[in-house]
Amino acid sequence: MLLDISRALRAPGEDFPFLHRDEIPPQDVFGETITFHDVLLSGHYSFAGESLHLRGTLTAMADGVCGGCLQPVRYPIEVEFDEIFTRQSRYAQVEEENFLDEEERLMFEGSKVELSHLALTLAVLELPMRFTCGDACPALDAMQPDDENSTHACQKDMPDQHPFSALQQLLTKDQEV
Repeated sequence: MLLDISRALRAPGEDFPFLHRDEIPPQDVFGETITFHDVLLSGHYSFAGESLHLRGTLTAMADGVCGGCLQPVRYPIEVEFDEIFTRQSRYAQVEEENFLDEEERLMFEGSKVELSHLALTLAVLELPMRFTCGDACPALDAMQPDDENSTHACQKDMPDQHPFSALQQLLTKDQEV
């Protein structure tokens, strides 16, 4: 969806508030489909030179499944952003000066700015590595070691050795040669 920035183009240097609703399509993240709802970007924008400065907050809800019990999980997302968009005509003039790829550069043309890619990037980077339904998850609780069984099975066989002792022995042998 597009954000109309025509007011900033007419009054360079002046801050304008914005509230922008967007949609993020379902994303495949580590083999799991994550859906996003209530995606909202809010903040201020201003135009100076050939650059549009956007700063604000992205809020959204992400739906996935718990990594332990596979129950549905809703994860709230709130992330601040501060981004510079470069006008398309300006990019053509400085293409040789900067070595950033076109995909890494946020660009706009005309009086409207596409914010979908920014919203997608911010939301996906804010996701946890694994969704969990909380401390009360029976599957995650079962995976936690008991107090009396807190050591791994291979550590019971060799209680006096630490996991990297074999590597330490190899290092010592190399130093003797």
